[in-house]
Parts: sequence; structure tokens; C-alpha cells
Amino acid sequence: MKSLFSSKLAAAFAASSLLAAIAAIPAQAAVDTSGCETPEYTQPFQFAKDQNWYTLLPGESPGSFRGDGWQLSGGAQVVTTTLADGSTSQVLDLPSGSKAVGPVICVTSEYPTARGMVRNVKGSEGVFYYVEYEGTSTWGHPKNTGQVHGSGTAWTAVTPVNMQPYNTPGWQPMRITLIPGGKKSDFQVYDLYVDPRMSR
Repeated sequence: MKSLFSSKLAAAFAASSLLAAIAAIPAQAAVDTSGCETPEYTQPFQFAKDQNWYTLLPGESPGSFRGDGWQLSGGAQVVTTTLADGSTSQVLDLPSGSKAVGPVICVTSEYPTARGMVRNVKGSEGVFYYVEYEGTSTWGHPKNTGQVHGSGTAWTAVTPVNMQPYNTPGWQPMRITLIPGGKKSDFQVYDLYVDPRMSR
């Protein structure tokens, strides 16, 4: 009887300790998606035989990278140059050691990729693409999901990069970070779009 009582007492103590430990874990704040809304879509890569519909990332207009809301450091800057169509406009310039962090945007699990125009001013290592999703372990610790390259110094519609959204319903606030590869390189980008898997 004593052994049975001791076993029950030990089990009860263990259960209460577990509950206390769980209660001590700080609850993760709910992610606010109240500002998320369906964006406008276009087909900017039809010239590359891509019929998918895309939405432009903030801080840009078609054919122009203004940089509103972007955090540029390490020499990253907005410069004026000649675009693929021969017009003159602003692009994001990323020399070695620089970084560009985009504004927070809202996507869903149906926004799997991103695409843009890139050219190699110097070097060929390309631009590394990082993503972080609010409310997950990646927030504050961006994960690399791909790398984009230009075709020499010519502007190139790069292969789509996987944004790796979580397989959960509803909006997911996230942001991207662009970091150039190489020690003596320089890359330029514009027309950064997100693909919401829409096609006709």
C-alpha cells in the first residue's frame, strides 16, 4: 500500500512540475495580419514567356526601384542606370559587403516564389535571397532560400526563387533580405515581384 501511495504521489508531483514548467514558458504573441489585403496583379514577365501573375514588392514601381521602406546598409544604394528596355531609371545597387532588407509584406502559402531583373556589374557570384516569417523561428534569423544571377552584364529575368512559405492558412507577414556574394562584386536589381501562383 505504501509503495502504491508513493508511486501516485510521485506521479502527481511530476505532473504538477510539468504544468508549472509549461506555464513558465512565455506565450508567443499572435501575429497581427489586420493590415494584410489582396494586392494588385500584373504579368510583367510575358517577354520571358512567363504568363504568371505577380505583385510588385513595396518601394518599387514598374521599371523603377525607389527603395521606400527598404533598409540599405554596407554600401547598398539606389542608382540611376539604363534598364533592359533601354530606358533610364532607378535600380538597387548591391556591392560586396552590402545588404538590403525589404519592408514587411503579407503572403500566403500560395505565394511560393519571387522573381526580378538582375545584372552582374562585377563578378558572377550572384545575390543571395533570404526570407523571414513573423511568428516563426526565422524571424530575426533569416534563412537562405536561393541565389540569383545575371547573364553577364546584361539584364536577366532570373529563375524564380522559392520563398518557402509555411503550409498554414491565411496571411503570413514576411520580409526578404538581399545579400550579394563575392568579395569584389557588384550586382543591380529592379522589378522584384512575388508570384501568387496565378495564371490564365
